[in-house]
Amino acid sequence: MKPAWDTPRNSSPLDMGPEILLVFGFVSLLLVLYYVGTRALHLTSSQMTEICGGLVILGLGSFLAVWYPATAKSRRENQWPHPPLALKPIPDMKHCKKAWAHDSVVLGYDVHGRPFLWPDRIRVMQGIVLGMTGTGKTTLLKNIISQDLARTIETPDGPRQIPMVIFDGKGDMEFFYDLLPHIHHAGRMHQLRVLNPARPDISFLYNPFHCSHEDYMAVVNMVFGSFNLHDEFFAKHQLNYLSDIVRVLVYTRAKFNFYDVLVMALDEEVLKEQVNKARNLITRDASVSTQRHLNFEMSVKNLYQSLQDRERVPKIQGLLNECMTFLDDELSIITGPYEDLLSLDEVIDQNLILFVSLNVNKNTEPVRALGKMLLQNLQLVVGKRYEKAMPQDPRDGKDGRGNHGPLFSVILDEFAPFGYQNFAHILNTARGTNTAFLFSMQSIPQLQRVGRGFKEDVTSAPNTTIVFKTQNEETARYFLQASALRRVPRRSVSLRGWRMFGYERYEATGRVVETEQLETRAVDFHIKNLPKGQVEVLMTDESAGTLLSSLHVRPPADVSIPGFKPELYPRLRHSRSQSQGANLRFKNIELASRHGRRWYGGGR
Repeated sequence: MKPAWDTPRNSSPLDMGPEILLVFGFVSLLLVLYYVGTRALHLTSSQMTEICGGLVILGLGSFLAVWYPATAKSRRENQWPHPPLALKPIPDMKHCKKAWAHDSVVLGYDVHGRPFLWPDRIRVMQGIVLGMTGTGKTTLLKNIISQDLARTIETPDGPRQIPMVIFDGKGDMEFFYDLLPHIHHAGRMHQLRVLNPARPDISFLYNPFHCSHEDYMAVVNMVFGSFNLHDEFFAKHQLNYLSDIVRVLVYTRAKFNFYDVLVMALDEEVLKEQVNKARNLITRDASVSTQRHLNFEMSVKNLYQSLQDRERVPKIQGLLNECMTFLDDELSIITGPYEDLLSLDEVIDQNLILFVSLNVNKNTEPVRALGKMLLQNLQLVVGKRYEKAMPQDPRDGKDGRGNHGPLFSVILDEFAPFGYQNFAHILNTARGTNTAFLFSMQSIPQLQRVGRGFKEDVTSAPNTTIVFKTQNEETARYFLQASALRRVPRRSVSLRGWRMFGYERYEATGRVVETEQLETRAVDFHIKNLPKGQVEVLMTDESAGTLLSSLHVRPPADVSIPGFKPELYPRLRHSRSQSQGANLRFKNIELASRHGRRWYGGGR
């Protein structure tokens, strides 16, 4: 026989449980007492029966008094499904305030009623929420948002409120109106900004081409990146063409929008007019370096050379089509103006709350284009913050680390329709800027619409994974694999059976086989049968590795005031009153008659 089989296993045999041993010992003690009482003390059988009965009752009561509290924890953990947990408002608020003092939020409570904290240091390493519709994802998001609204964080410049961007890809205005009481209760209604193409009356204005002379090229790449034209044959040509037009418009010192870019791209007379205007301003501006002047002249040369190409318009048709998307009647009211614009940099610097509501089922293409543009802009802002956070000198900050700035909360709910290939790159630098991303979606395959690489990047980056009930096999498998495998001992008992005239009987032979199997810590049955409002959480921890917990989601506190309804008043501004922009119009008679003099958000 092989030596491996001869080596004895250091494992306990099939032993009796402690309860059986305790009962056996207690019964033996009663028998001894009965014998001593009747033989030595000359007590009658009835007297000994009463004594033994009293001892049995006393022993059983003592056993239950010790056993029930001692096993309450394990019984609650093993019970499935976990019973609902009643939360009292006053202790709940105490737990929240204690968590806020430690830079954390309360995600929920475990089966024992203990709060489960989500620290900011773990939160900035991203999180993802998965689950079916109606399982409680919105309640969890409201819980996190309401706590972020109420708490402040300590920074080198003093306490600050948390700036946040809430990206609702479903266009659920009920979600928005449910947050209004919490925003009002926190005293931050003046910091609320709304961006919703379907509600231009309450939406703030957002021009993607709003930029300074220093970062206009980054804005060009942001705008072009949202178009998803990278697979086109003339993609590089279209990017360079857009860059040249924007460079000329930037040096004219006038603000511009998509309509101005289209006029420049199609009308030769307007193009030459703007080139001459920019050239005159550059000549008189001593702050423009020689290299920037040379770059401008190269762009002008490229534009003039393209005018001689008969296929100029077909080559840039994809670019023109994407820009035309932003001339939608509703969308242009938001993206067309030149003044009173909202930028994501202001959201961070002024601790604002930006709620973006996009209903992709209505006016699909313009809404999808705006969503991609906003995500591109968000990526640009995080990139700039990361660059500023890096120390310029090894002596800056502790251990050469720069200032990462305040916590910036970004919640992306059902954002898959607006995703693009390189969006996941933002997750590599988000932690260095204290930007906490929380992705919320129904299932993992939704990310497959953008690409397999995109799905892998988004699902592998988060250090916190929260799953509600799901029936999607890939989503359940993703969580099970993330929970890790562990070795579990298994013992098999050999049985001997008899069959006679349809009667079967089995009895143990006494042979036991012990094996070890690999099983995931999470259970597939639990994931697919979680009650509403209950989740399973995987969260990294510096000392414990990865924690697996089953939680009851904490519902947001009820802050409603009877008879009071917070409202947003119309914020629509008349586009004709803005005359600070380029306001370009077609000068070519043929183009003017073809495209018409349509009023478009930027001006006259």
